Amino acid sequence: MTIPVPSPSPMVLDQALRRELVAGERLLWSKQPLARRLKGGFAIWIFAIPWTVFALFWESAAFLPWFASSKTPDVVRLTFGIVMPLFGLPFILIGLWMLWRPLKAVRQAKNTIYCLTTRRVIRIVDGKPRTVASVLLDQIGPIDRSEAADGTGHLYIQTHSHVDCEGDRTTERFEVLGVPDVARLERLLLETRG
Repeated sequence: MTIPVPSPSPMVLDQALRRELVAGERLLWSKQPLARRLKGGFAIWIFAIPWTVFALFWESAAFLPWFASSKTPDVVRLTFGIVMPLFGLPFILIGLWMLWRPLKAVRQAKNTIYCLTTRRVIRIVDGKPRTVASVLLDQIGPIDRSEAADGTGHLYIQTHSHVDCEGDRTTERFEVLGVPDVARLERLLLETRG
């Protein structure tokens, strides 16, 4: 299923990337993620559509006391005509949120570019505001790769870990999500980190 989403042109993302490079830094690899490989895919609609339809049905049924005959006591009309619609409103909002998640993932994929340079790994999300995150190659620890049959996948790059105030070990990661040919990126990263 392809949904048209306004997105920056590759030239806009390329210009954003060029602005981020420092003197002497060379671009080795760059790709945009594939929306179908990101979290929040369209599979959630299997659950979200029936949920939202039932919530809308509930809400319409909750308004029935307002349209009932004049023989309905005012106490019933006020109690069920106000309380029940208010009860159903959060369920409609949750349904709409679940329906929006896949569209948001498509939009985010169209606005994101991942890059590997001679010095660091960079993630640029062109939005309002534009966000840029990077990790220097000498800060990179162990790398985990998750790959689909078509070669797209995720890299989870451990940047550092520490023990928090409660004694639990916390690991911070830089994630490269849903990119094509993820094995090549890992190979380049290991070779560059050398």
